[in-house]
Amino acid sequence: MTYEKKQMISDLKPLLEQSSLEAVGALVADLHPADIADIIESLTENEKRLLFQALDARTASEVVVELSDFSRDQVLEGIHTQRLADIVDDMPSDEATDFIAELPAGQAAEVLRRIDLEDTEDVRTLLQYDEDSAGGIMQLELLSARVDQTVQDAIDAIRQAKDEAEDIYNVFVVDAQNRLMGTLPIFKLLLEKPDVVIESIFEPCPLIIKANEDQETVAHKFRHYDLVSAPVVDDDGHLLGRITIDDVMEVLEEETREDLLRMAGASSEEDMFYSNQIFRISRLRLPWLLTNMFGGLVTGYILWLFKLTVPEAVTLMSFVPVIMSMGGNVGIQSSTIMVRGFAVGAVNPSNILKMLFKEIRVAAVIGCTCGLAVGLLAQLWHGSYKLGVVVGFSMLGAIMSAALTGTIFPALFKRIGVDPAISSGPFVTTANDIIGVLIYFGIAAIFYRLLLW
Repeated sequence: MTYEKKQMISDLKPLLEQSSLEAVGALVADLHPADIADIIESLTENEKRLLFQALDARTASEVVVELSDFSRDQVLEGIHTQRLADIVDDMPSDEATDFIAELPAGQAAEVLRRIDLEDTEDVRTLLQYDEDSAGGIMQLELLSARVDQTVQDAIDAIRQAKDEAEDIYNVFVVDAQNRLMGTLPIFKLLLEKPDVVIESIFEPCPLIIKANEDQETVAHKFRHYDLVSAPVVDDDGHLLGRITIDDVMEVLEEETREDLLRMAGASSEEDMFYSNQIFRISRLRLPWLLTNMFGGLVTGYILWLFKLTVPEAVTLMSFVPVIMSMGGNVGIQSSTIMVRGFAVGAVNPSNILKMLFKEIRVAAVIGCTCGLAVGLLAQLWHGSYKLGVVVGFSMLGAIMSAALTGTIFPALFKRIGVDPAISSGPFVTTANDIIGVLIYFGIAAIFYRLLLW
């Protein structure tokens, strides 16, 4: 069925107005869960609930994980506990665990009581791990075969577990104590003779993940080895579960959202900013804004001091905004490159100096170009070549210093164990404003004393 969002919404709205849930369910039955979630995001709150009610439990379990947190809260508000339990029953263990962890304690306990005993045990097992660890994002559904079994035994196990474990890429090979020995790709398994023993054909695992590893580290390893799945083990090597590429993609998306908010100086608690908790939102945002305000006051004080020492301060003031804004933009560019480099593993302690040298050279080219342009403009505007020289060199100095702070601050924060994304917003911007003004009026003061312009 071709997915045309506008037409589908147009067809759905009359049915939703009439609360014709059976007709609604039939209309979206052939759509991919992600497409259904996309449609829900475009509906009113009441329409969202009605469409979600029209879905069977299996489809609802796939749709709900695709929704934004805001829409998910809306469709789940007032939902019957048994309906919630049916939805959780159809989720993979990792998604079910995340879903239940976000429910109120009482409702979560009731859902756990109503779902299958095996699913309950899986969720309780996963809830023991930190949500940001490999154990917190792994799923327990997997296929394993003992090293002494035959190919036919492994194929029979796959057939028996076809409803339990989806998206199977490998069979994990274990010993009699369930310690991980290696892996066996499905295609290789299917091409071997039935009586061949697994021990003679399995391969070493390119990546074995410990359950307590940080999820972001796991994501970097997946990217490095170009994997679609990897086993998770405990400290003694016992096979616990697996992590798949879709789990890793969710981690990368989550980390990106957090970094963007931190770079804006708005904390990483993104869900909070779409709630109605006014005072808590204000408390999270105020520290960063106060940092900027303090920096602005310092900048203003510096301007006032130079006003007393440089007679042409009024003329110089007309170029303050462009010098500060250019320095700020270059600083943010440099810090963003560094933060992203740390996030994807492209920047590490061994190549920080190389990155710094490269940013300085780039800033020199940008600074010379912009300095020459704004210097010529200053000369034409005010008819003073001395002012043009001051403005041009100040632009070069501000851009060079901004590249330095934008590169050094994230590296420094990383070194002392603080998330480098924090420094990308308020700290770099404030530092560049102060340094830019000092450079500008400092050069102006020197020129005034030496050349008496």
